[in-house]
Amino acid sequence: MSLLLQSMLITLIAIFGYSNVVMGSSMLDRPIVISPLVGLVLGDFTTGVMVGATLELVWLGAFPVGASNPPDMVSGTIIGASFVISSGSEPGTAVALAVPVATLVAMVSNLIMMLVIPQINCRRADISADQGNVKGVERMHIAAFLEFLIPLSFIVGISYYLGSPFIADIVAAIPAFITHGLEVATGIIPAIGFAMLARMIMTKDVAAFFFGGFLLSAYLNVPVLGVALMACVIVAVIMTLNKNNSGNAQMEVIEDENEF
Repeated sequence: MSLLLQSMLITLIAIFGYSNVVMGSSMLDRPIVISPLVGLVLGDFTTGVMVGATLELVWLGAFPVGASNPPDMVSGTIIGASFVISSGSEPGTAVALAVPVATLVAMVSNLIMMLVIPQINCRRADISADQGNVKGVERMHIAAFLEFLIPLSFIVGISYYLGSPFIADIVAAIPAFITHGLEVATGIIPAIGFAMLARMIMTKDVAAFFFGGFLLSAYLNVPVLGVALMACVIVAVIMTLNKNNSGNAQMEVIEDENEF
């Protein structure tokens, strides 16, 4: 398979991954989905699955929560997986290239969503709405999706065509203070997002469970999976106790009615 054909197929995979934004967050952009597809195109499905599992661990908590905007997993996964498969490296080496690429492309996508789409499509959609033009609003919605989808997909395809070392050189050329600032922001912004979410959902009924899980993870070194399993057991016990209490209360009402 020629390099040009591979690049075109990689671009189609990127389009498939970025279409997640209109599919109701169906997880099409996750590494465990994208990386095996890259492996199929490059002829090494097994390595693609291994790289996808490795990158999935890196971005396991990468979800848009509150003010948190996660890295661009599609570009990072495709470039990282293609580099590992092409060079025959270990799956773990994909992390070194995937994370900075994902951060760099996330900056591009943020620029599109902040400077292009609001200034052009949202303005025209407002004008169409004022005129009662429903079709015009729909066209602006579709155009906004294409303006987000096509540039990012072509960036990924061209990046693969030029080669992973070329992209690594671009990432390495970024000044250190910018990359350091991105690392700090990557750590702070998700925390702000989770804090905003916790503020919205925190009530007296769930506060005890929230702090209980935090204590298990922070001081007893229980992994996240262990905390999740304990939570499932606790929920099952609470549901069973509530069911039994409801049954006992109903029996008491029936007995009282019979006595009366």
